[in-house]
Amino acid sequence: MNKRHHRKLPIFLAIILLFAACAPSEIIQTSSPTSTSTIEPIVTVTPQVRTDCATRYTSTDYPREEWKISTLEEHCLDRAKIEKAVWYFEQNYATSSLLIVRHGELVYEKYFIRTVNPDRRVHIFSITKSFLSALVGIAMDQGILDSLDHKVIEYFPEYFYPTTDPRMSQVTLRELLTMSAGFLWQEDGPIETRWMETGNLVEASINLDFMDEPGTAFNYSSAHTQLLSAILTKLTGEPLRDFAQRNLFLPMGITSKDWNWGRDDQGYYLGGWGMNLRTRDLARFGYLYMNNGMWNGQQVVSEEWVRESTSPQINTGWGPKYGYLWWIHPSEHIPTYEAIGYGGQSLYIVPSLDMVIVVTGNVSGGNQAGAPNPNPIINEWIVKAVTDQ
Repeated sequence: MNKRHHRKLPIFLAIILLFAACAPSEIIQTSSPTSTSTIEPIVTVTPQVRTDCATRYTSTDYPREEWKISTLEEHCLDRAKIEKAVWYFEQNYATSSLLIVRHGELVYEKYFIRTVNPDRRVHIFSITKSFLSALVGIAMDQGILDSLDHKVIEYFPEYFYPTTDPRMSQVTLRELLTMSAGFLWQEDGPIETRWMETGNLVEASINLDFMDEPGTAFNYSSAHTQLLSAILTKLTGEPLRDFAQRNLFLPMGITSKDWNWGRDDQGYYLGGWGMNLRTRDLARFGYLYMNNGMWNGQQVVSEEWVRESTSPQINTGWGPKYGYLWWIHPSEHIPTYEAIGYGGQSLYIVPSLDMVIVVTGNVSGGNQAGAPNPNPIINEWIVKAVTDQ
């Protein structure tokens, strides 16, 4: 388990804000967060969505072995804007791939010089968390889990000691899903380093210090998701990867050899990072969610869970809202939601445009240039490529 690949959110968010401040004027600028209110991003007005090609796509089309290939023009995307997005990625990011799916067809696919093989699996970092959210939903759908209000202490009482913060006994699965357990934590800081070095991430998570009452405040922490992964393993009675392959990946046409997932020292799969899969298969997961959990006639994840987990559940205090391990971007123009991973990984879903956007980045060899969130480029150039200007 290489924690060097898990340096995600604090540095990640700082670079987002730095990039926004230094980016060319055409890119959306975001306000700096304050301690007194939730700051919404400042966006330019989005025009009406083009509809002149919509009548050609009256039914949902799912990929079989591979995506059906089409063109930007066939799906009402302005090629000049897409190429402008690519230019920004090449100038400011260590982007390794860009994929755009619209109306169930792959309309744009580019592998940058850093990753020229479309079959290469990429480490998706914290996007893993959103896959874990889907697995929680499937466990709910199947009756393996009957409520999100069960407490962590029900599953791992052996790790509760006289020195454990008493508030830990009140932490529920819902608070793990919304990153609101109350842990004293900063990603990529000394607390996380000590946590990683304990040799038992579940025990260490339960015995973290607290800074807030459970359920009252958002604080992003991979300790939340490691507890969820271990709890799901106990509930399903099998390795979580096996449960995921049978119930999530296989229905989407992703075979066991097409992806892998790292584990901790106790054998629990890493809830917060560690998944590796092809960019095209990451797009399949986005397409599953955009279609409310349906895949080619099979309800893989219930529509209710998809809707609930991609709706705002808690304020983050700095910009986007948070669902159940998904980042939510409410907008009066075009609402979107997103799974984000360190190093420029993004699975960006635009339901009203029937569009999934995947961006991956390269952070190998200590390369930090991939860290900025591609969200500003996606919003200003790719989303607007589907609208009249």
